[in-house]
Amino acid sequence: MMTYHVRVFCRSADVPDLGRIQSWLRASDSAATIDEPDHAIAVAEAGEQSPPIVDLKTAAWDQVAISYRSGKLPILADCLRDNGTQESLLRKEIAGFVQLIGDPAGSGSRKRVLDHLAATKFIVTCQLPASDMEEDGFDANSEFLLFFVEHCEGMVQADGEGFYSGSRLILPLQSSPE
Repeated sequence: MMTYHVRVFCRSADVPDLGRIQSWLRASDSAATIDEPDHAIAVAEAGEQSPPIVDLKTAAWDQVAISYRSGKLPILADCLRDNGTQESLLRKEIAGFVQLIGDPAGSGSRKRVLDHLAATKFIVTCQLPASDMEEDGFDANSEFLLFFVEHCEGMVQADGEGFYSGSRLILPLQSSPE
């Protein structure tokens, strides 16, 4: 299955608890519902509806599913934190983007993105199941990521597109580090 990744690099030190994110999504009239990944996938594959089983009181989440419509595969969202080691997935992800962006000389946008990456405390990476996504899924993903932009000093990066400031592409990148 092809996946498409959209990330939000957050400068805020604290990862929000899932209940705060879900409440904000509801208040924003989003269809996005946070759930436990295996449960959300099983429910989608069965074409059923079932209430989420994830603990919304926790901020110590590593992966959640974002469900948005019955019968559609959920978006999987991973939260990468710095564990203080050189093996940290967060550090590796940032280093890959720093290398891809290159020298900031002469580019305010490159410098702005590199400064943001240097200050990043956690990354939320959404894996969109491209073969099973429709417009409402892209909307749910955007709404989920917007929470982190507005509440966690986030900057969005989309595979094959680049880095965004709000809805404006500020640094195009055709590829992503792998």
